[in-house]
Formats: sequence, structure tokens, C-alpha cells
Amino acid sequence: MMTIEKKDSDGEGEPPVTPACASKQPLKLESMPPEILTLILECLIPEQPEIGETRPVAYDKLMADEPWYHFTRCRRGLNSLCRVSRRMAALARPCLYRTIALWNEASMFLLFRTLLEKPEYGVWTRFLSCHLTLSRKDVIREMRRLLVKYGPTLKFATGDNITVKRAKDFIELFRTILPLTSANLDYVPQIILYLILTFLTRLEVHLLQVPICDDEEEYDVFCRHMSVARALYPEGAPETPFTHVHTLQLQGDPELLSHFEDEDCNCEIPEIWGTQPRRYARLFSAFPNLTTLEVSSDDGIWSNELYDWDPDFHHIGGDETGPYLKGIRHIFLHNSGACPTDLYHLLVNAPQLETLYMAPCRDGYDRDNMVDENSMELHPEALDVALSQHAKHLRNLDVSWHDVSGFEPLIGPEGGRLASLATMGTLEKLCIQMAMLYGTPANVATMDLIDLLPPNLIELALEDWWWHNASLLYELPHWDARRKIEHYTSQQKYRASALKTLSQFARDVRVKRLHKLKKVKLVCKIPWTWMMEDAVPLEFHFEDIKNMLLAKGIDFEVSSDEIEELKPEDEGYFGTCPRS
Repeated sequence: MMTIEKKDSDGEGEPPVTPACASKQPLKLESMPPEILTLILECLIPEQPEIGETRPVAYDKLMADEPWYHFTRCRRGLNSLCRVSRRMAALARPCLYRTIALWNEASMFLLFRTLLEKPEYGVWTRFLSCHLTLSRKDVIREMRRLLVKYGPTLKFATGDNITVKRAKDFIELFRTILPLTSANLDYVPQIILYLILTFLTRLEVHLLQVPICDDEEEYDVFCRHMSVARALYPEGAPETPFTHVHTLQLQGDPELLSHFEDEDCNCEIPEIWGTQPRRYARLFSAFPNLTTLEVSSDDGIWSNELYDWDPDFHHIGGDETGPYLKGIRHIFLHNSGACPTDLYHLLVNAPQLETLYMAPCRDGYDRDNMVDENSMELHPEALDVALSQHAKHLRNLDVSWHDVSGFEPLIGPEGGRLASLATMGTLEKLCIQMAMLYGTPANVATMDLIDLLPPNLIELALEDWWWHNASLLYELPHWDARRKIEHYTSQQKYRASALKTLSQFARDVRVKRLHKLKKVKLVCKIPWTWMMEDAVPLEFHFEDIKNMLLAKGIDFEVSSDEIEELKPEDEGYFGTCPRS
């Protein structure tokens, strides 16, 4: 076989190269089959940001273990691949637009500009999060500046796209009213976000940051536009927006919230603050297939007060008397200000609800005028009443509070317990505090745990928490080793009583009731009730119970809450109010 010998500039020969070797192309990412490339690129699609996360300040200030760091790296990688070649861009661009997070005004406006020129890009997006409070003065001011600066450079796609036409009308209107008045321009951020959403015809999940205090207006203009948008499109039109959205996340402004919750905050805090989900009923109705609602930092009010503040609601397709959460099947409340009677109204307004999760805010709720503290009669809007009358489809229940002592009638009878749980045949997963299961510690001696639980339960999580523990809530981070040992020693009788109850439960399960039970978890809210560091591990007390349940095919797990110890630098610090 003939060989070809190359000479370099120094006359020295390179290794012989055969024609077969010369015909081989170097292995490149771009030369791989598109099916394999697509799988690789999908690994670069960042995970959706969690609700309640503050937006990143700057990329160079992010730590490698932060979720936003990974998010930004993935987005940068996909953006770089779009510039390699046309073929690579065709494969990478759908992944780039799959998950979008708007951190600042510039990112929102640039996305708007891109969709005006290339509306077909919008069909790739499945998740969009907006981490701006659209009614804040600084956001309004910056969005108006960007629109004035880049408005003349906007290009519009040709064709009959309805969304492009409406966006073009908005730009023309903006140019017309700009010299006349600035009051009408306060809603520019809301309208731009509305127009962006109408381009994203395959959107499935939307995270929307909303105001938490009256200093900033609610998104009434945004909701009004959203509620009438679908009526502007012919029935069955491929570009009809909002038809695929199944999850809406309302995020209370986390920057302002963290400032309010700081013990050393010295600015004027409004008396009433928190996310107001009831003000977004028109937004819920804009998404015909919405099934999941997730809210952070709600103010706790879930009653149907729509007609009181918006008498025109029914004229645009709303029902001022009907349940405004009627299509919602799953509700998750984080850092919620809801009290037990608030959940009564939530269940009334969500008749199809299957999942209810509520984690309380740190400072609890305002108890003023909720119930006569001297009255022990069951409240007519108690949570137990709601579960028995308005939770016919509920399958998953996980609600908790830090302290309801003195207001037990808001939960249920017999010292404030959820007596209706034992008859809820639809309930399959339950996470419940011992205080709401028994009412009072005295009831433990007279009530068997097996008789208090739903009959068809599959997964059970018990939280070892009683209302009298609330006094320790703010002390735990300050405990030293001596205080932890003292607490462990003082809880010997309590541990013996609790272990007796759990052991009896392990013997009764699948014999008396709960034939479908597969998993049991015990959550110890105060770790040092059950463990001593370097001496008694958490699992030590539960080995016999675990073995009894495993013998019946039931998994058992025990865990404890992590108590963050305060550091010296955590004290005496306050930041600048985000409203300033």
C-alpha cells in the first residue's frame, strides 16, 4: 500500500499516513447524530428555580453550591452552543428557551424584543419565572427607560400573528401617550409580561412574583388583560395562549419579606402584609387547565371577597359568588399566615381539592378577634368542620402550626383535635402534628393511635409537637451542650409514654385497621428530646418499633429538624429596605 510522508519546515518527516487514515474526520461534537446531541443538550437545561428564592445579585458573587450558580452555568453553556454553527443553534436553541428566569428589567425587555421578531421561539418555553415586583417604582422607572431607549429599534415579525399585532398596538400607544402623561405608564411592566406570556403558547409552569404590602399596587391591570386574552383568538387557533398552563406559583417578594422578618429592621413595616391570592382570581380563570397553585408568604385570607373590591369582576367572565379556586386540585402554601379557620374558607373555595400543604410563617398569624379565648365551643368554621364537610376529594393533607394554644376550638373538638380524620376514606397521605391528632397530651392515655387515623392511609408522618413546645422555639438555637443534656434528662417520662403509644400502634396496624399502610415516618421537632450528641443517637429508641413494622412490610423512618445555631455575625444586622 502506498504511503504518504509529509515533511515539516525542518525537513523532518511525520509518521506515515495511509489513505484510509487520511479519510477519517476528527471526532467533533457537531458531527454526532442529532438524536444523541439532543440528549446531551437536554442535560444542560437548568432546573426550575424554587419558589421563595431571592434573585441573584451578580454572577461573580454566586457560590458554586447555590442553585442559581448551576442555573446560570447551564444557560451560558446553551447560549454559547447557539453561536457555534447554524446546525448546533437549531438543536440548542429549543433547550435554551425551555426554562427562562427573568431576574431584572433588561432580561424581560430583551426577551420581549426577541419574541416580537421571532414569535416561533415562544413554542419552546415550558417554564417562565419573573423575579421582579412589577409595581415597584424602581422597576416601573427602568422598564419605561428601556422602552424609550430601545423602542425605535424593535422589529416585528411579518404575518397574521395576533400577539404580534397586539404588541405593535401597545408600542404605538406608548409612543402616543409618552409626551402627554406618565401616570398611564405605571403599568408598562405588567403589560409587557402579559404580552410575553401570550407568545409562550406551550407554557406549562409560571412563577410570578407579587407584592406583599399595600405600598405596591396589586396586578389588577395584568390580571384584567390575562382574563380576556384568549377571547381575542379564534377557537382552536394554534397560537391560543395559556391552554397548557397547569401550575401557577405566586411568590411573595422575598427580598422585602426577608427585610421585614429581620429582627433589627428599623423601617416602617405595614400592619397588614403578605401575598393576597384572592386578588388573582381572574388570573386563575385565564388558565383553563390550571390544577396546581403554589403560594409563598400568603396573608392567610382565603375567603371569597372578590365582589367587595371588584364589582365588575362578573362582567369579564368571573363568578363573584362561586368558588374562585374551583378548578384547583393541589395547593401548596409556604410560609403561610393562615390560621385554621382560614383553611376552612380555602376548602370551601376549592371543592375539587386533592392535596393541601401548609407550612406556617415564623411569627404565626394575627389572633385578634378570631375567637373568644374563654369559649371552648367548637368554632363553626373550624378546620375539623371543613374536613368533614368540604374535603370530599382530599387525598393528601399536610398542615401545621407553631402554636394554637388558647384557640383550640379553631381546629376541632375535645381540646382541638381533628376528629373527622378517622372517617376520611379518601385520604391516602397524612402528615399531622400530635397536638392536632390528640388535642391534649392527656388524651394520649385514653385514645389508641390506630383509631384516630384515616382507614385507607398509605403513608403517615407524625410530628412530635405539642403547643406547649412553642415556648422553646426561639430558645433552641441558643442552647449549649449543658442545656441540651438537661432537656434530654427531663423528658424521660415523655419518651416512655410516646414509645408505649407507638409500640401499641405497631402491634395494631393491619390487625385492627390501616391495611394499606406502607410507610410511617416520625419527625422529632426538638432533636434533644430523643438524642444526646455523641452518646444517644436518634434511632436508638425506635429499633423495636421499626422491626415490628418491617415484619408487616411497613417502612419506618425517624428524622429530626435541624436547628441552626446563631452565629455572632447574625446579630445586630439590618439591610437597606428594598422599597427605598
